[in-house]
Amino acid sequence: MKTKFGWMAMAMLGLAAATASAEWERTVNAWDTRLPDQGRVQASIWGSYWEWEAGRADGYSTEGRLYVNYGIANNWALCVTPSVVSWDVDGGDSESGIGDTALLSIYRFMEEADAGFDLAVKGSVSLPTGDDDKGLGSGSVEPGLALLAAKTIGPFVAVANAGGDWILDTDRGEEDYVLYGVLEGLYPLSEQATLSASCSAATARWDGEDDDIDLGIGGRVTPIPEMFLAGAFYYSKRPREYPLTSLSRS
Repeated sequence: MKTKFGWMAMAMLGLAAATASAEWERTVNAWDTRLPDQGRVQASIWGSYWEWEAGRADGYSTEGRLYVNYGIANNWALCVTPSVVSWDVDGGDSESGIGDTALLSIYRFMEEADAGFDLAVKGSVSLPTGDDDKGLGSGSVEPGLALLAAKTIGPFVAVANAGGDWILDTDRGEEDYVLYGVLEGLYPLSEQATLSASCSAATARWDGEDDDIDLGIGGRVTPIPEMFLAGAFYYSKRPREYPLTSLSRS
């Protein structure tokens, strides 16, 4: 069984400091119901690293993803997320390049101040901009829909996501959809620091593959109002297994 590591090198919000605020995004793992204010363009950079098994060999992957958000209204935002991906099999092949790109929109239709909790809906589509033959992308268009909820309980904030992604151009042995859920709890250690704990689950994408459960613990620090830094460590119930043949196609 492999342990999956997640990390975030830096998340820097605000293409212009005058319009930036790091307060709208509170979470490390789940999608938050907080959104950038109307007319604001804000960006964050996320990076991840994980280990997996490929046949009898071990390997690792890294991904960097840029999130550019625009507030259409105080409760409605658009986001585009291009990515770069790199993977390497010990003693075998390796590849790096542009990964898939996601477009998404989040609309918050219930406010905690009025209803006692936030509710929002997230619509998304993943575009196959990464090279599937090189193992850098999925090779399929994947629309998704999710419900986001958040509630403040004393000093704690609980954020939950539940949704699914549909795989429109499946390969043999690949499921037509993946369902997932995330629950994240946030506890403020100070005005600048927050502790995060999360549990996420997803159904298997491939026939014969186990459903996935990840447990994560992390934190978030806001050194200045225009920037936050965050990081997390994840333990995965399911080994990350990929056949060598699918990673070495040319």
